[in-house]
Amino acid sequence: MQSANQHSASRWWLRFADEASACPACASGRITLLDVFSIPRSAIPGSSERRRLAFITGCHACGLLFSNPLPTPEYLQAYYSNEGDWAKLRAERMTTVEAAKMRRSGRGRSRTTVNLPPKVRALFSALAPYVPVDAPPEGAKVLDFGCGDGKFLNRLQDYGWDTHGIEPSTTDAFLRHRRLTSPPQDRTFDFVVLNHVLEHVVDPFGLLRQLAGALREGGVMFVSVPRLDTLPQHGDLKYCLSGYRHVVCFSETCLKGLLSRAGLAATARLDAKELDEAFTEGKPLRLRMVATRTPHPDPPPAAPLAAAVRALSLHARMSRGLGGRIHYMLPVRFRAALMDRAMKRLFAEQKRRLR
Repeated sequence: MQSANQHSASRWWLRFADEASACPACASGRITLLDVFSIPRSAIPGSSERRRLAFITGCHACGLLFSNPLPTPEYLQAYYSNEGDWAKLRAERMTTVEAAKMRRSGRGRSRTTVNLPPKVRALFSALAPYVPVDAPPEGAKVLDFGCGDGKFLNRLQDYGWDTHGIEPSTTDAFLRHRRLTSPPQDRTFDFVVLNHVLEHVVDPFGLLRQLAGALREGGVMFVSVPRLDTLPQHGDLKYCLSGYRHVVCFSETCLKGLLSRAGLAATARLDAKELDEAFTEGKPLRLRMVATRTPHPDPPPAAPLAAAVRALSLHARMSRGLGGRIHYMLPVRFRAALMDRAMKRLFAEQKRRLR
């Protein structure tokens, strides 16, 4: 009888092994299940179970949304390593000619001759009121965490910046720029770039705190992440949270709160129309924040999860109509069980057709 009851509960009230019991950012136990979504079945190798679903979980203390269960740190480290799948998905390795070009430091160039692609020009123009990207003071230092092949650092170095990068998946950038393995806690950097990295890590607050420790007082950080607040407008939930690449996501309220906890004051949100046109075909897909290292950051906001809940709820209603309203009224574990059963039936039918 007990076994039958347990089976019934698993059919109508879905749970996963390794579900998180605390927020990966602030360690608060005040977390709640908000929704369930589909993920590739092989998304999280090494997990104790193979599954096609994950919960969207929110933290009442800091407002973070995260995929639950989360990928293990070991999996993420392997995935983003130099030999991992992330590196394999990138463009082909540079040719010998391209590598030679990368080695040529642009520090001797006249600043008036720097030729910026349209995307970089739009971003530099938006950053100019907050950080002197095209006219740094002598010896100004920049750190790009997750610098990829170093193209962004190339432009900054051409303008005279002392360039440093951190990147586990490729060494291409370090033909030209200084390589670091972790953010130095010496408070000597004038500018830190965190461009679409924060959504990939399971400890976003820890990373922000480390990078804040690298900044001098008054130094500037640029952060760009998928934009959750505008989910009802752009409709791309998988861009905000995918289950194994984008493992956490942020409302503006949440990101401001985490920046504040790390000792940074949010200075501005960069949402010029030119930026969206240059990077995302006009869609409001990205949240771009400028923050400043300060001894007196603003206190974390009240009700930090409210904006995320509002965005998810409105997205469900707009994308599913009346069904979305009903769907969102059901308990999350019950929704998950219904989705799990429907997906199992679908895949079983596909297998039968292939035989």
